Amino acid sequence: MKIALIKPVIGARNGVAYRTPAVLEPLIAGLIATLTPASVEFAFIDERLEKICFDNQYDLVAVTVETFTALRSYQIAHEFRRRGVKVLLGGFHPTLLPDEASQYADSIAIGTVEAIWPQVIKDLQSGQLKPRYNSRDVVSQPAAVDRRIFTGKGYLPLSLVETGRGCRFNCDFCSVHSFYGDHVVHRPIAQVVTELRSLDRKQVFFADDNIVSEPEHALNLFRAIKPLGLKWASQASITSAADPAFLDEMAASGCQAVIIGLESLRSGNLRVMNKSWSLNVGEVAKLLAAYRQRGIMVYATFVFGYPEDTPEVISETVDFTINEKLFMANFNMLYPFPGTPVYEHLAAAGRLLHRHWWLSSDFRWDFPAFVPEHMTPQELADSVKNARKRFSAISSIFRRGLEFSANLADPLKALLFLSTNLVSRTDISRKNGLRPGLPGYSIAEETA
Repeated sequence: MKIALIKPVIGARNGVAYRTPAVLEPLIAGLIATLTPASVEFAFIDERLEKICFDNQYDLVAVTVETFTALRSYQIAHEFRRRGVKVLLGGFHPTLLPDEASQYADSIAIGTVEAIWPQVIKDLQSGQLKPRYNSRDVVSQPAAVDRRIFTGKGYLPLSLVETGRGCRFNCDFCSVHSFYGDHVVHRPIAQVVTELRSLDRKQVFFADDNIVSEPEHALNLFRAIKPLGLKWASQASITSAADPAFLDEMAASGCQAVIIGLESLRSGNLRVMNKSWSLNVGEVAKLLAAYRQRGIMVYATFVFGYPEDTPEVISETVDFTINEKLFMANFNMLYPFPGTPVYEHLAAAGRLLHRHWWLSSDFRWDFPAFVPEHMTPQELADSVKNARKRFSAISSIFRRGLEFSANLADPLKALLFLSTNLVSRTDISRKNGLRPGLPGYSIAEETA
């Protein structure tokens, strides 16, 4: 029996498939490879790096689907199904929109894969593949992955490791909480340490949704990995900077950088997005300084399109990020992901430009899918484009680089700072005009 797992490309710009200049190992692929019996021939195809041969014969093609890759996933499914190959769709998007996804596949997987995949294999072997597999009520612990499938594909020299899933915060734009609910689960720390010891490199990205979501567990993790001599980064809430002793342990364990979802500098916006808890943590500038003082670089993310956002507010936010000499910043338009509170709110208010924007040929990555309250869609698009341009300008990179406690604290951090900023500068220009799906492909006729 032969199974292929595919990770699709997002879409195309000017008719050419988008290829990011920096690709990370997709953990889900390694996890599924671990769960697949040795008696099953398993192929992994990462379309971000290689082309799909649709004429290859498989007993099942499984596609991991995100909202941004939904249209391309449905195109891939159609190509294989019209050749008589069964297709299973799984991931965030089918879990949040199972009725939509089921129109394009023979089977869909709802929820986390660990509780589903063994049964999928058994049913496939017996010729009784079910239309739906549902583990929505089971949030499984992440596990170690089979990294052999990543060999030779050209991923960045950075090992991804998952220690936990879920986040206790419920921001209205985030699909993580919509997927996992209130559950936060962690792998046993000893198991994580064993996996880390088995890696052939010390550079690690912990792919947790929020590695400090449960502080006591995080402290135990930091103390356990400290002897390993890792250089690591992860996503974390800004709460991690509020306790100096906690932050000291985090830095001592080898933390080099954190991705912090600041989202907005406006208190009104934070309240609307259900993130008012961050207003009680402390002054943002002082918290950012606490990271830098310990040599931790900060990659901040922002979301624009909320009620208090205007072109002036967006420009002021860029000023803040440059003045704070952030390692990196990501300026996003609000993307209303299905299954999130903000999507339901915008849909009910009639403010969505495309109700199913992820399937629309008119949707572009650099243009909003909704009408903001105090800007036109074009003003939001122009303001975000200008923000990205200003932050990634050579003058900005130079100015932010003159920060010697974190960004240029040592040769490794200097290399990381320069390479990340230059790659991001290139990637932004490549994404302008990006549309979902690839030209020349169709989806199932009954739902096109």
